Amino acid sequence: MLKCTPLLIGLSLSGCAVQEKLTLGVEDPCASLQNIVADYNSGFSSYRGKASTFQSITVFRAKEQIISGHCEIWEWANEDSAYMCSSTAPNEDVAKAMYDKSIDSVARCIGNTWTQEAEAERIRDGEAAGVATRFSAQEAGKPGIAVHRVDYRRDNSVYIYIGPTSRRDHF
Repeated sequence: MLKCTPLLIGLSLSGCAVQEKLTLGVEDPCASLQNIVADYNSGFSSYRGKASTFQSITVFRAKEQIISGHCEIWEWANEDSAYMCSSTAPNEDVAKAMYDKSIDSVARCIGNTWTQEAEAERIRDGEAAGVATRFSAQEAGKPGIAVHRVDYRRDNSVYIYIGPTSRRDHF
């Protein structure tokens, strides 16, 4: 029998590591999150690693991986960028636990100068596709931060997005 034990991963994500173990890629995830947010206006240039270029997007491996092996920087053709970390979950219960822990961790890390919006339903192709909790800075020029729990066609995953609030699909 597989025993689920909380694991300190990413931004304190927890759950069962069925297919792979998630681990922190940094010693202090809160300091890393704050530094990544601070680098937003440069398009996360300090954090860009190896690039893969596609038709309308370039995906960079993030040099600093809050969740080891699961973080990227996306730069769209119009040159706005986002830092994202994602992880799949073996089932909805684990995804819910990861999502709740991630929201709590992000809220603790960014402090009370950010506004946490109420959880909102995600829609994809006209279908319910999970939920998202968004954080907005009171200070101008800061990115939005969102934690998403994707539940779409048997896909259970959680991702954290740091980037422009105009990308409502992601933010």
